[in-house]
Amino acid sequence: MNDLLIELFTEDVPARLHKQATINAQKVFSNLLVKSSAEFQNVKAYISPRRLAIHVTGLSEQTRSITEVKRGPRIDANEKALNGFLSSNSKSISDLVEKEGYYYLSIENKGCNITEIIPNLIEDLIINMPWPKSMHWYLEKEKKLSAFWIRPIRSVMCIYNGNPLEFYIESIGLTTGNRTYGHRFLGNKELVIQNFEDYVKQLEDNKVMHDFGTKRAYIENELAQQVASMGLIVKSDDALLDEVTGLVEYPFIHIGHIEEQFMSLPVEILSTSMKVHQKYFTLTYPDSNIAPFFATVTNVPCTGTMAQGFERVLKARLSDAMFFYKEDTDVTLEAYSNRLSNVVFHEKLGSVAQKVDRLMSIANSTEEHRVIALCKADLVSQMVGEFPELQGIMGTIYARVQGESDVICEAICEHYKPLGATDNLPKTYVGSRISFFDKLDTLVGFLGVGIKPTGSKDPFALRRAAVSIIRLICDSTHNILEDSLEWYIDTLISAYADQGIVLVQSVKKDVITFLKDRLVVYVSDSENIDSNLCWQVVENSNSDEYDFKIIKSKIIKINELSKKPEFEIVRQAYKRACGIVGDFQPVTTNKEYVYENEYMKILQSKLSKLSSNDSEIDFNNCVDVSHAILNACENVLMNDDNLDVKNSNMALLQRCITTIENQYGKL
Repeated sequence: MNDLLIELFTEDVPARLHKQATINAQKVFSNLLVKSSAEFQNVKAYISPRRLAIHVTGLSEQTRSITEVKRGPRIDANEKALNGFLSSNSKSISDLVEKEGYYYLSIENKGCNITEIIPNLIEDLIINMPWPKSMHWYLEKEKKLSAFWIRPIRSVMCIYNGNPLEFYIESIGLTTGNRTYGHRFLGNKELVIQNFEDYVKQLEDNKVMHDFGTKRAYIENELAQQVASMGLIVKSDDALLDEVTGLVEYPFIHIGHIEEQFMSLPVEILSTSMKVHQKYFTLTYPDSNIAPFFATVTNVPCTGTMAQGFERVLKARLSDAMFFYKEDTDVTLEAYSNRLSNVVFHEKLGSVAQKVDRLMSIANSTEEHRVIALCKADLVSQMVGEFPELQGIMGTIYARVQGESDVICEAICEHYKPLGATDNLPKTYVGSRISFFDKLDTLVGFLGVGIKPTGSKDPFALRRAAVSIIRLICDSTHNILEDSLEWYIDTLISAYADQGIVLVQSVKKDVITFLKDRLVVYVSDSENIDSNLCWQVVENSNSDEYDFKIIKSKIIKINELSKKPEFEIVRQAYKRACGIVGDFQPVTTNKEYVYENEYMKILQSKLSKLSSNDSEIDFNNCVDVSHAILNACENVLMNDDNLDVKNSNMALLQRCITTIENQYGKL
């Protein structure tokens, strides 16, 4: 089996980017191979702080020959256009084929040896690899700037079938070879690599774990074992585990001690201070109470001096945190709330205090008003100024200190949830409502002043806010819409106007459209439903139907039913009935019409059995109605010359259409 090993040896890649970088590198390089007509079995990417490696297995020695059919000008086109087409493809008029009024050319792209395209593959990888931020550096030899990459590339290794490939990469000014380097401190010697197996072994011998997933699992296991011997448990934190995995080439575990004077701090403050500044793991007892210890992952074995340094730096951080906490608790949340007029929400949307006032306009209970009055107060506290991650959490802690009820305290923290499609929903009714108010106000405001996401850029997280609103409406155990969605939007628009903030006239339509767009994306992803079907149901819902819970349930129901062969009968009957009724507006009365025609009698009888509470029974009855519709349409002159008969026929068909739409939407 032929294989290819590529390594880009760089300056340290930021740890938070490692996990996604392997996914992106695999995707980009696989696409490049496919585009080059190369056949292969698998592409796998590996990353550590100073290297990104790609291993391709089952790589063909030759790329495939491909015949491409190109359409040229029309047959009646002028001679100049025809000659230009032939010249650009190095073909003659005898190579042309006439088909459906156009000239066509069959162009054969012959395959080549895989080694001929590998240099271009690496160049294209460097150009096409997505990074959140990239840089270029000065190439002394070439007297120019390099291509963009996350960090400067210092060497490139390329080995095909056990043989090194040497070629010059112009964009970064380097010549490839078969050499790499071990651990920066524990094995930083030049390594000569033979193949992938040799690469893995030599790196391991020189204290480098090349695979992110393997290293992550090793750290997680070692942490668990070491703290278990002390009768402790590591507090789960996947984001921190990902980050420390990206920080080290080879992991070593150290357990440190927290001074007793700091153990009176709330656990959230202790954990956040250790995580954000020091990348330390929080340890707890089996009863979940925090223990006076921490765990850290180092790139070299921990010495006594290092251990003392870890604890000394942590002491300084926690001393600051204790000071901030004491200062904050000497002030009431109400006092902090009075300072929110000095905090800008957005330059076009006023202050946070104005946002609070707008939320007050749509609240309708004493508890909701109290939560809204306090929920943003901690933004001006010293602790949140130091640790923005604690907004909401500190508000809850300070609310408990000043004796607020459990409902108020929980809702203050919960009003930030959910943070997108996967975060937990608020558990309390009040928290769910305030979260909905807060996110809808954000959406109305930003869309109202013309600030919308563009492409992949969404600096104000409006898509996330929209998905959170949809989840609060569709997935919460609480029914948070005490009024219509339109009412909440209209009330917020009026609240903005009362504050002198002018929004565009189309803001309500823009908000609804934006939410529907996110509804399609969310339901499609979360329920694994084709997005075209989701769009069909959303677009065919009544224009005034903004209850996304109903729309989501319709999407799921139609998706389940569409997999049944009988559903096509329902679709055909619906379309047939719609085609016959057309623009005709039948006159309806409360009196049940008595039909003489046997087919219409059957249809009327079948229709009366619909609308039970059992969706399966309803579907079976709907299939029966659909058969009856098709039979009636085939055997009855619906557009009868007698206007009374025509009206009664059309009225019954319209009832069928309406009933099917109520059940499954417009088909």
